[in-house]
Amino acid sequence: HYLGTPMQLHVSAAKAGVDALTKNLAVEWGRYGIRVNAIAPGPIEDTEGMKRLVPEPIKEKIRQRVPLGRFGLIKDIENAAVFLCSDAASYINGAIIVVDGGHWLASNSLR
Repeated sequence: HYLGTPMQLHVSAAKAGVDALTKNLAVEWGRYGIRVNAIAPGPIEDTEGMKRLVPEPIKEKIRQRVPLGRFGLIKDIENAAVFLCSDAASYINGAIIVVDGGHWLASNSLR
């Protein structure tokens, strides 16, 4: 869910750190009944990062790489968080839930 991207070393390092924290804390705190999971969002419409950092022509190229054909919405991230907090996720621990419409899977596709 993160790629090598020019000028974004800090972002990749931070994401890798969150992944490691999630997995380690899931192991350490699981014995106390505490589940630790993370949400890894993909391109999400109407976020500050998309508004400031991604020019319109690039946005369209990114959107075309998303198998579901659209950018995510903030509501998509909210829904993932609600799921992880629900009883439906009571046996999920140490997971990184990628909410990106399949963008990560297709990022290097020949499409």
